[in-house]
Amino acid sequence: MQIFQVTLWLYGTALNRSFQCLRKNWLASLAPVVYGIGLAVVGTIVAPLGLIGAMLYSVATQACASSALFLIKNMLDSGKTDVNDFLNGFTVYIWELITISFILWIPMRVAAMGLGSAANGALLYFLFKLALYIILNAVPELIYQSRTSGLELIGASYHFIVENWLEWLVPNIIFGVAGFYLLDVFESYLFGLPGFMQLFLYALVLGVALTYFMTFRGFLFAELHGTTQRSRLYRYNMR
Repeated sequence: MQIFQVTLWLYGTALNRSFQCLRKNWLASLAPVVYGIGLAVVGTIVAPLGLIGAMLYSVATQACASSALFLIKNMLDSGKTDVNDFLNGFTVYIWELITISFILWIPMRVAAMGLGSAANGALLYFLFKLALYIILNAVPELIYQSRTSGLELIGASYHFIVENWLEWLVPNIIFGVAGFYLLDVFESYLFGLPGFMQLFLYALVLGVALTYFMTFRGFLFAELHGTTQRSRLYRYNMR
């Protein structure tokens, strides 16, 4: 029973610290909007280039992810971030992200080809992707909160999930389901507004939600990584 109380305490602490970070750094919520606009422009430019264009678009995507992770890291470490972090972040983690993407591309490609003609191939491929999503769920946090890189990220994420699957996956699932439902409800209230206004407001709210969610994940990961239920129980009793 006390372990349950400790877990709720961890969630409450992470939620509160995330709210304080978002309140002080609300401009960071605009970053996903900028990433979306930038990727749309890049996609339009590189579309005629075929395979090369697809590779360039993938690099641009990883650069945006790198910038986002760097923003979250600075919010967690110092409680603040700025435009310089946004701009400098495009290159900070890009090679780690490109490497892990390439490592995962190979088995994904093999699985897609191998299961494409198999009975229930679509279902098996979905289950394969779901397993990867669960096993690698902590990769973003490992990239900016540890020195792990390359193939080590896969093993580190696997061990983290095995050791903390309940504490980690439950809030992620709740956030995902609740976020999807609330965004759907919010979108219904935008009906009747001009198209550009709908798109901007939806992107803005999505940016706020993503920033809060990723900040929460960062604080929760910091509390769980390298700790045990016993050590967390001790900290809870000594708080």
